[in-house]
Amino acid sequence: MKNIVTIILASVLIIGCEEKLLGPDAENTPQANFAILWKTFDEKYSLFTAKQINWDSLHAVYNEAVTPSTTDDQLWNVCTWLLSNLDDGHVVLINRDVSKIFSAGKVGQRRMDDFSLDLIKQKFLTACKVVGDGRVTYGRVNNSNIGYIHVSSFAATTSGNGFDWAYDIDSAVAELYDCDGMIVDLRNNGGGLRNTGDIIVSAFIDREITYLYQRLKTGPRHDDFGPIREISISPRPNTKTYTKKIALLTNRFSASGSEYAAQVFKNLSYSTQIGDTTYGVFGEITSNVELPNGWVFWFPCTLTTTPDGVCHEGVGIIPDRLVENTARDIAAGRDNVLTYATNFLSH
Repeated sequence: MKNIVTIILASVLIIGCEEKLLGPDAENTPQANFAILWKTFDEKYSLFTAKQINWDSLHAVYNEAVTPSTTDDQLWNVCTWLLSNLDDGHVVLINRDVSKIFSAGKVGQRRMDDFSLDLIKQKFLTACKVVGDGRVTYGRVNNSNIGYIHVSSFAATTSGNGFDWAYDIDSAVAELYDCDGMIVDLRNNGGGLRNTGDIIVSAFIDREITYLYQRLKTGPRHDDFGPIREISISPRPNTKTYTKKIALLTNRFSASGSEYAAQVFKNLSYSTQIGDTTYGVFGEITSNVELPNGWVFWFPCTLTTTPDGVCHEGVGIIPDRLVENTARDIAAGRDNVLTYATNFLSH
């Protein structure tokens, strides 16, 4: 559960246009609650076509399991079984007292044991510093002229306006600017606010880049979408950007906003993605619904693709160089991904 909650709390903050939708004035029965949940997804969830899911067939299977005598625990199981078919880390169900939290993303249910920032700070870096309200760790890789920057989250903080911390990336880049290569590490970064991600990523780009297209779900049919909206990023004025060789490190817990960032780096000729494929959750969360029984669920209402029409939902951003760690590697003090990236940038 801890892994799931970590991804939920980080990735849900990429909300672009949240609206609170209350369930219709329906009786608080197991059948009514299930019907509202199913129907809401049927009309508002944006990824049925992209994921090739037959929602009607799933209704036929799971609806039969809900009767007037269904208990709360049984209803919870049926609803989570239904939603698990979406395999979407941005689909979240929470019960009334928040004692149960379910994320439909299967990756998020894995153990987060293939990466350790503490190991990197203790064994791989010199002159290590932590800024950005604790979210940006940087230094120089031992016995090399390679810089290293890890960003643990793009989420808001409680200080200032919530995203000022991201500008600390500028001081990190300035101190490491003379390095021959730079490692930008987004492993275990579950995403967050897009504007903080843009601030971070803009420190490494050489031009304006339109890197994703997005369409908002606008009608009840599964293919009802509004016009395409371009998602672009530009260098910030009067800011030094690092445009030498870059290795972007990702793993399966690089989710949501981290995947937006990874797609930006895919457009840079001087950047190479190393590590594992990212999570595969791109639809921004724009709606949440409260059922008559007090349960709340969140879901994405946008369809996000690359400009050439590729949808990475449920797939993720595939690295240019696949390198993996295991829990055994970490326990033994090894980080194969970081070591590979350092050697790659040093030659």
